[in-house]
Amino acid sequence: MELQLLAIEQALSNYQHLHRAKPKFGMDVLCEDFKAQNIVVLQNDGTKKTGTPVRFNFYTMILCLHGGSIRSVNQHEYIIKQHSLQLLPPGTIHSFEDTHERSEYYVLLFEKSYIDMNELMAFHDANFDAAQLSTNHFNKVKELYEEIDAELKSKNENFMTYVRILLGQVLLILQREKLNAIVPAKQSKSDLICSQFLGLVEENFLKFKNISGYAQIIELTPKHLSETIKEKLGNSALHFIHKRIIKEAEYLLVYTQMSMYAIATSLNFSDASQFSRFFKQHKGLSPKNYRLNFQITH
Repeated sequence: MELQLLAIEQALSNYQHLHRAKPKFGMDVLCEDFKAQNIVVLQNDGTKKTGTPVRFNFYTMILCLHGGSIRSVNQHEYIIKQHSLQLLPPGTIHSFEDTHERSEYYVLLFEKSYIDMNELMAFHDANFDAAQLSTNHFNKVKELYEEIDAELKSKNENFMTYVRILLGQVLLILQREKLNAIVPAKQSKSDLICSQFLGLVEENFLKFKNISGYAQIIELTPKHLSETIKEKLGNSALHFIHKRIIKEAEYLLVYTQMSMYAIATSLNFSDASQFSRFFKQHKGLSPKNYRLNFQITH
């Protein structure tokens, strides 16, 4: 299955409920004549929210001003705290759950073709950990976000060139913070197995729904793999496989108009009934009700 990705315009249409009209900072996505560009700057409405799994074809860079959240990216979970900065590359599937009643973020969306810094972006594509900024770096990044916002609104001569330079500064600060946070450590064999397994799940979740396929690639017995994952990560290997399939199902149910049969087929289920039973077992409601509940909520 070719993974379906939302463009900036589609994403903003689906995420309007996260924003307020006429914001002091960022663009007014609720304005009738708003048109998405290849770079968009936003601020959420500050209230506690939960987001279903979603996948974009653009970069999303999120600066946490206040509060925090639990952010799930592919097979990893990050505890997001105040003054953190995270860049999510195109194609990653992510969701969030705010952990504070007041959770405020500055957000930058930009297309892959917008910035020409291939080596730097390759680094970020391979490392999307959240960086906890020092007070000085947080203030600097916040100022850069606000300067980008001001430039996009003023449209002064060569403003897009200037915005690219400002964005590049943010990305370089983020790279330095990530590098400073890396503590060299010798990984145990169990750590390496877990890391390899999680990467393989992201690559093969549509192909393998049981442990055996992954165990064969890693060259372990299913029992050894399962025991290692359980001991190191606290959940069974099957938990992570099923979790990734469910995330994809949630995304397709909410952000596409695909039929139940088409979703079941794309996720490699034999039929819609098998998919429905699997989904209900994990989410407590049928795929149809999940889709309906989300549409009613938003």
